[in-house]
Amino acid sequence: MDHKGSPDWTVRRRIIILSLIWEAVLITFLVVFPRPNAIAEVAIINLASLFGGTVGSYIFGAVWDRKNERKADVAQQAVSQGEADTTVEVKS
Repeated sequence: MDHKGSPDWTVRRRIIILSLIWEAVLITFLVVFPRPNAIAEVAIINLASLFGGTVGSYIFGAVWDRKNERKADVAQQAVSQGEADTTVEVKS
């Protein structure tokens, strides 16, 4: 899976996958070995929110990055085409 996309996304993808695995392990631990206090309940809620936020950031971060890449490509194409000759020659 890491061979797809740019090198910076390879690093991002690894960090995201590792953090999702870590969050899932913590949630599973707290569900399988429940603690009789409110701190565990709050931890589960916060970990689930962190899980959702991580997935949402990954998806929308990729969309935002592609949009910026496209804008940069269009700007680079405009620069590489050179300056257009906008002079008008009038012959009588």
